[in-house]
Amino acid sequence: MEKFYKIIIPSLLSISLLSCSQSIENAQVFIATNDLQIGSNRFTFAVADKNGLVNSESIEVSFNGDGGYPKIIKSFNFVEFPDYYNTELGNGIYTQIIEFEKSGTWKLKVGDGEVDFNVKDISNSKNVGDLAPKSINSTLKEKNIEQLTTGIPPINEKFYIHKINDLLNENKKFILSVMSPAFCTDPTCGPQLETLNDISIKYDDLPIVHVDTYSNPSQVKSDYENRKLSQIIKDYGINEDQWLFIISENGMVIAKFQGYASFEQIEEYLN
Repeated sequence: MEKFYKIIIPSLLSISLLSCSQSIENAQVFIATNDLQIGSNRFTFAVADKNGLVNSESIEVSFNGDGGYPKIIKSFNFVEFPDYYNTELGNGIYTQIIEFEKSGTWKLKVGDGEVDFNVKDISNSKNVGDLAPKSINSTLKEKNIEQLTTGIPPINEKFYIHKINDLLNENKKFILSVMSPAFCTDPTCGPQLETLNDISIKYDDLPIVHVDTYSNPSQVKSDYENRKLSQIIKDYGINEDQWLFIISENGMVIAKFQGYASFEQIEEYLN
């Protein structure tokens, strides 16, 4: 299942978006979130028809558990990615909170398209309500910026000045972003960092920490096969996709996003 996401999700960038009616024919469904569990989950997906990606303001979809039960019918809202790079593509995803009653194989049906996905008893990643691990991360005090991220300039150096362990010990609320801008498997990686730049402008005193997926970012740019995962991947139980966590003053995870999180979605947990 993981290979499925890594191969087809980036291809969405090259498809133009089209508005459409509630009835979608020749639909292809691309799920962006794959670490799902029994209970409440943020579920995101994109859908395309024969003409390109769909960007209706909202669409109604159905979920069916293994054996056809239970059945959930839900309306999903479209979240457009900020067009920081003036592509005028209007890329985006559909997102909603879904409550899954049981684990196992589920089916998502959008128009005449459908795709299977798996729900675990407990997700692999840290959940809302869990204490955030006191992970060790490097900062600009120990390394230069090329050794901290695969991103390209302009880079917000404020994201590389805080130690996670220090923030937890000082009871600071903060945002933790884990991703590798140059090699992320999710097409929203670029917009996410830019959105965090906007957050940092409005919330100047809020610490934001970016940790690259790979511990050897300067080397991995020219030799991807020899990439080494950062320890934080293991600490938070996450994969090589893009992740964002919001940590409260008491060190608890209060929000978790796999894939792109909009300014409004992040701000909801800051206020």
